[in-house]
Amino acid sequence: LRRPVYRTNFQFLQQNVFHVTMTMAAPGDRLGEAADLIPGKGCYTAGKFIYSSLLGKVKYSSIPEEESKKLVEVVRRTTQGAPILPSMDSVVIAKVQSIGPKAARVDIVCVDDTPVIEPFPATIRLQDVKPGPCDEVQMALCYRPGDYVRAVVISLGDSRSYVLSTAQDHLGVIYAKREGVQMAVLDANTLICPKTKARESRKVAME
Repeated sequence: LRRPVYRTNFQFLQQNVFHVTMTMAAPGDRLGEAADLIPGKGCYTAGKFIYSSLLGKVKYSSIPEEESKKLVEVVRRTTQGAPILPSMDSVVIAKVQSIGPKAARVDIVCVDDTPVIEPFPATIRLQDVKPGPCDEVQMALCYRPGDYVRAVVISLGDSRSYVLSTAQDHLGVIYAKREGVQMAVLDANTLICPKTKARESRKVAME
């Protein structure tokens, strides 16, 4: 049997949903199965799953008319309250801007599960990419511009440029694309394109 196609009326949903839970998502994060959810703002369906297309808060909401499905949305931070500043040991999400032989330049876009209003410049040094000696670490094989990484703040640096580390198993690349296609995790050091099966080296964040 073919599943019915649901077209979401957002104005109606905003008035008639009951919010259940809220978490954080980065672009490309899997939010759930398409059989169980209705994709809303900031989401897209690929195959049997629904993914986030934004960095922001995830809202899973119950809909009175749909007892078997929930609405999922990803919403950017829009409030203009007090700025959120990274601090020592903050877990951040950052977008890689450029790569050099000894460091990667990144922009912090999320601090401790909260999107920031303006990105913060930061650096990941070669010695802070992986645990252990950095003699054999090659920055270009760990990150690429456009990647999103999960990292921890290890120094406040100077001139508002923070120093980050990904030298733990759960830190590293969490989202990357190849020719517009989201890469999938093969192992802690490799991503694979599900379309072309091409492999690329990365320092991957393993949950």
